[in-house]
Amino acid sequence: MTIELEESSGSWTIDTAIPRPNQDVETQYISSMQKLKLANGSNAFITPETKRIKEPIVMSFIDTTSAFRTQIENYILNGDKVRITTHIAGEIYIGRIINMSRVWLVGISPDSFDCQVTLERTS
Repeated sequence: MTIELEESSGSWTIDTAIPRPNQDVETQYISSMQKLKLANGSNAFITPETKRIKEPIVMSFIDTTSAFRTQIENYILNGDKVRITTHIAGEIYIGRIINMSRVWLVGISPDSFDCQVTLERTS
């Protein structure tokens, strides 16, 4: 997977390649349709202006390096808008990395961590 950063001009610059996540990545589109119960007991469905919502993507990385964790932390601290291009043609995710949670693997190595990274999609 590659990560690109959005420049102030709106163009994208390749920053680096990151490893593929080590667990399944779920991408969701959730409808904002609402169900209302009518007086006669039947259901009515209404669709507001926003028809669907792109849920955040959570990626898990196993046994990450210090350099990888620092890179992700810098994206969060800088508020960088990133574009992640996957190994699948046409699969591109644009958004901001909003958090990273680390799990220290006690007894494995003093520098061994698993990480979960959340990408809040903006488009």
